[in-house]
Amino acid sequence: MVNGVTDQAEALLNQLLEANLFDCVISSVYQNYPDSNIIRFAGWDKLLTAQEQKVTDVVAAHTHHYVYKSTYSAYSDALAELLKKENGGQLPECVFVVGFDLECCVLMTAADLFEHGIRPLVLTTYCGGSGGDEALFAGTRTLESLIGKNNICHEPVTNVQDLENILAQAESSAHTSAVASAKKAQTLVDMLYQKGWRISFAESCTGGRAAAGIIDIASASTVFDASFVTYANEAKIQFLGVAPETIAQHGVVSEPVAAEMAIGAAREAGAQVGVGISGIAGPGGATATKPVGMVCFGFYVNGKTCTKTVQFGAIGRNAVRQASVDFVYSTLIELLSRENGAV
Repeated sequence: MVNGVTDQAEALLNQLLEANLFDCVISSVYQNYPDSNIIRFAGWDKLLTAQEQKVTDVVAAHTHHYVYKSTYSAYSDALAELLKKENGGQLPECVFVVGFDLECCVLMTAADLFEHGIRPLVLTTYCGGSGGDEALFAGTRTLESLIGKNNICHEPVTNVQDLENILAQAESSAHTSAVASAKKAQTLVDMLYQKGWRISFAESCTGGRAAAGIIDIASASTVFDASFVTYANEAKIQFLGVAPETIAQHGVVSEPVAAEMAIGAAREAGAQVGVGISGIAGPGGATATKPVGMVCFGFYVNGKTCTKTVQFGAIGRNAVRQASVDFVYSTLIELLSRENGAV
């Protein structure tokens, strides 16, 4: 996917596209319009005419499809349909992203792809920006937070093997984390089985990942009956018995709410162990006191409750969710290791 070009990047983009390494090249064309937000709020009145919107010959010669946009992000229903068309009716697992401006257009396109379940692999060698080196550095750091460092490549690409290596490295990084978490899940299941206890989760930002990790273990049925994904406040109140006044007083992302979620999950599932998870995975939803990456945990173990808050940082939505699950397993292993499961 090529997100526009500038004269300075034409040579590099030419080399990349001339190598003919991609199954499909989709170019986005920004079309400004009178009284657009970018004109009203930023005073930027370029790309209003067809001549200004014309894609440079270097890119046009290698483009299979165009998508037209009036926002920074190139992601849209039209793009999704094109991607499905080129991938046998299914969205692809990954898309390589290059172009301008890295600090806004590339960044927002990559973030949107990520949020829609497509891995964006950003090749920064073929990205640039009109804001200079400082803007490029800031954009890259922000991308690391939004989609993860493993999805950003700073090395040049000269052949298909380079692309395959980039993809393998990105997948390996995610796989390593998942394998470590799976081992902890197995340990946790074994410990619960030895005690004759059952576990239930009440998940918000993790969306069921903690429960899924336990169910992945073959013997999960010996320690697991039911779990809850309560994303909305109303669901926490209705299904877990979280008090509305607790949410009103402390906010839904808080230790008191996570504690009540944990207690409610254990009570409703008839389990000795309950876990409540409520946090801000991002990229939006943060406040001055509750930043992206803040997750609150409640642990109910055999009648006793404790809470914890972790600031994972803006490491990317899925990374926050996976880190939360890993933290839950580690903490539960520690709690269950104590005599009689005392907290």
